Amino acid sequence: MLLIVSSQLRVPAAFLLGLVAAGFLAVFIYQRRTGQSLSVVHGAHLGWISGIFDFALTALLASMRMPSLSDPEVVDLMRKQFQGAGSQAEVDQMIKVLLSPQGLLAAAALMFLMFTVLPACGGALGAKLLHRD
Repeated sequence: MLLIVSSQLRVPAAFLLGLVAAGFLAVFIYQRRTGQSLSVVHGAHLGWISGIFDFALTALLASMRMPSLSDPEVVDLMRKQFQGAGSQAEVDQMIKVLLSPQGLLAAAALMFLMFTVLPACGGALGAKLLHRD
């Protein structure tokens, strides 16, 4: 299942759920190891921090792959992978946006938001559901 974030970007719903689960898991592991219960605010903070680490790792891996995008064979492979995402014109426009500096900056900003807000929500949810009195 795909979640359409904008006309240019489609994100698998399982990926978004995984980000929420990452924040929940961070709270779960913290509480299990320390034996301390977290408030909802502290759970959100712990989830947010785990999202920062996830984003940093993903950004590092993506930046190591960026030089390969100047290779026409790699761009053709991207076209084939995005084939099911829409018509050929939409796929070409999506690739053009991803290869532009403004598109990369917008994608990085959107990814930063997704990688921090969703784990923070998962951390808050984890703290609320796992709270012991």
